[in-house]
Parts: sequence; C-alpha cells; structure tokens
Amino acid sequence: MGKTLGSTETLGSQSNIKTCSECGGKKELIINIAGIEKKVPCLCHCESAEYKRLQEIEEQKQKMLRLEKLRSHSLMGKQFESCTFENFQMNNQNKGMYKLGRNYCENWQEMKENNMGLLLYGPPGTGKTFLAFCIANELLNDMVPVIAISSIGLLNRIKETYNTWGRDGEVEIINNLKNANLLVLDDLGAENNTSWAKEKIYEIIDSRYRDKKPCIITTNLDREGLKRKLTGNDGVHRTYDRIIEMCYPVEVKGRSRRADAARGKEDIIRKLIE
Repeated sequence: MGKTLGSTETLGSQSNIKTCSECGGKKELIINIAGIEKKVPCLCHCESAEYKRLQEIEEQKQKMLRLEKLRSHSLMGKQFESCTFENFQMNNQNKGMYKLGRNYCENWQEMKENNMGLLLYGPPGTGKTFLAFCIANELLNDMVPVIAISSIGLLNRIKETYNTWGRDGEVEIINNLKNANLLVLDDLGAENNTSWAKEKIYEIIDSRYRDKKPCIITTNLDREGLKRKLTGNDGVHRTYDRIIEMCYPVEVKGRSRRADAARGKEDIIRKLIE
C-alpha cells in the first residue's frame, strides 16, 4: 500500500529518530508529504510536561492580572478584601447566613439569569456587610465582574466627578455600575436624606432593574424604615418597590459583633485598672 499524505513513517528510517536522554521519548517524527519524507522536531514526554507546566503558570498569571483589574474596578475598600468564607466565624446564630451565601455563589448562574438579589436587613453588627462582601469576593475570585461599595461612598464618588468632569463623570460611573454583573450596595439608608441622594439611588436601582442585573443590598433599617427613607417627595415608593422585586428580603438577627468586641475591650481595660 502506498504512503498517504501526512502519514508518519514507521519503517527502518525510524532508527534514525532522535530520542530524549531523560525520558526516552521521541524528539523527531518522520512524515510523508506528497511522497517526500521529512524529519520534523517534536516534544518528548518531559518537554511536553514542561511546556504544559509553563502554560499553566502563564494562565494563572493572566488570571491574577484579570482578577487584579476586576478588583480595581470593584470599588471595594481594602478593609473588605478579608471578608471571605474562609474567614467566616460560623456559630449557631449565623450558620444559616453562611449557607445562604455559599449557595448563592454556587448557584450564581441561576441567580444571575433570574435577576435574583438579596436585601439583608437587621440591626447593626450582625454580619450583614461581612456576608455581602464574602459573596462579592467569592464571585470576584471566579472572575465575575462585581462592584461592592457603600451607598454613601458611591454618592460621594458621583459628587467628586462634578468638579472635574461635570455630568459626564456621573454618566461614566452609572455605566460602570451597569457593566457589573453584581452590585453590592452596603448600608443603604445611611446616606443623607436629600432629594438629590434619593434621585441618584433611584437611578442606580432603576438601571439595574431595567438591565435585569442583580443587587445585594444591606441596611440597618427594617423594611418599613427603608421604605420611608427611600420614598420620594411625591410619596411614591418606586425605589423600594424595585428593590423588593429584585431582592429577596432576609432578616439578619443575632448578637452584635461590635458590641461583643467592645465588651472584650472593656474587660481588657478593667484588668489594666485593677
């Protein structure tokens, strides 16, 4: 039978093939192209393994660069980068919240497709912010574009653009929020109760609502208190109504971690005094 285009020669000429002194694998192949035999280099077993190793290192390097870029665009303060599920101090009071956060991340594609967000509300110090930023960091590690910032911080960034860029800067920030697959808006309701603040919060929430992109919102107010805070001068609850449609309300209960930490410091000072 004649030789075929691109076939590998398997006859006596194979004895002239170079092999690797380390793994014994072939470093050359003989191929037949249009009746002409040609010897071409190839990777032996150890060279192939080394190439794969370097490729994995480069892929990891590129992933870290993309992750760093995502983090820089996330607007997340450095103090929140340690909010991870690995650092979550679980107890009988918060294990349900831990499970909720973990499952939200594991089912992220379904959450995203159904525009499923969360409204975490309850007293200060119960771990709402920590949980929200745990979710943000977990999804960022999975290369999901996330923006995570407090409502006050976001409004301040918008104000800062007025002096330099005017309204163009505000538009750019709103567009960046639209590009994020998830928006974590922390401590909603703590911002000043002004018409301007209410208008901007509405624009941000409405933009996410229309683009069908989820939000995770935390607030120290109860649901009625948040509704009152977000109600416009015309008495319409449009912002709150959109939030409730987008975000499933979850009440976060339990002892205040901040109060516990304060009591711990009080014990230390008491020992110093005694």
